[in-house]
Amino acid sequence: MDISIVVISFNSAGFLEDNIGSILRQTLPFKEIIFVDNDSRDNSVEILKKYREITLISLEYNSGYAAAANRGIATSTSALILVANADIILDKNFNRRVIERFESHPDIALLSPLLLRFDKKTVDSAGQRLSRALYPQEIGYGQPLAALELNEGAIFSVCGAATVFSRTALEKLKIDDQYYDEDFFIFWEDLDIGWRAQNLGLRNYFYPGAIVYHFRSATLKRTFISRFSLALARSPQVKYHLVKNRYLTLIKNLRFKNNWRAIPFALCKDFIWISALTLSAPKIIIKLLCSWRFVRQAYRKRLIIKEKMK
Repeated sequence: MDISIVVISFNSAGFLEDNIGSILRQTLPFKEIIFVDNDSRDNSVEILKKYREITLISLEYNSGYAAAANRGIATSTSALILVANADIILDKNFNRRVIERFESHPDIALLSPLLLRFDKKTVDSAGQRLSRALYPQEIGYGQPLAALELNEGAIFSVCGAATVFSRTALEKLKIDDQYYDEDFFIFWEDLDIGWRAQNLGLRNYFYPGAIVYHFRSATLKRTFISRFSLALARSPQVKYHLVKNRYLTLIKNLRFKNNWRAIPFALCKDFIWISALTLSAPKIIIKLLCSWRFVRQAYRKRLIIKEKMK
């Protein structure tokens, strides 16, 4: 098997040298190294142009994470594709471990590596679970690696910082020639594609033998209060996408027969969470009310997913 990497870059100049260095130092090389730059305003493009090994797709505007990822995936030709943020560093044996696992488990659709913080001691994500309120939860988030027993196996979804897809799975997940849903722009797109995979009967898998180091702001702790405070400090544009994409995800993927027990918890959490986000940025309420085309699109995609499930 071969593997390509698609890295989404936006004003990531401070991370690129370490990121690219880890990509080039793999004991089993990538077949293709594709960077999609979302119209960065720093010197990211200048840095990327220095590396002849990189295929650079430099966009003329910020298309959002989902659209940039789709552009990179469509350019790649490998059996496996790692889609990643620019703020990661790969363990030198990452490719070898990933390919070994896919060769021994050919039914894997999405693979989650073990994501550690840059201190190499703190877990950032060991895959995602779905909370009682139907929110994504990063398994092991913010906990010391030494205190956890992390076993490989099935998970609900994969953190978007680093996701390995099989080409076969991506083609099954595609809707309207899109892998990631470009209506999302940014946020929730990782849970959306993982949940879609679940509905289609595909296998999402956590493998701790493949390790990625991921930057996470020191201000982002693992308590609910700290994450809640961070969300409230976001810009109105970010709050808009957080709210919009929450409901696009539910419209497309929630299945009453599977998730009915979670509905009371979801309503309670949304009352607090969504109210706080919208009341802290009242102007987004109007923007949300004008987003019906996204809702209609999500419902249409729900029907396509339902048809694929037959």
